[in-house]
Amino acid sequence: MNFDKLIEIVSEILENEKIEKNGLILTYQLTQQVHLDMNLELLHRTQGINTNNEPTDEFEVEIGGILIKFIKKV
Repeated sequence: MNFDKLIEIVSEILENEKIEKNGLILTYQLTQQVHLDMNLELLHRTQGINTNNEPTDEFEVEIGGILIKFIKKV
């Protein structure tokens, strides 16, 4: 999972009229390394917007009105 793949997934959801998007929340439980990589990539892409520049165990991002949560597998 990387940011480009995430955008591809969200785009597919947004384009599919059969999927109800109102209140939709996607949750990904990622391995420690993939979670860290995604966290750092999102921090890098949103630098200046996000005041917390430290990776966290759980984080979320909203894209196209869809909330995506990332949780680190323990």
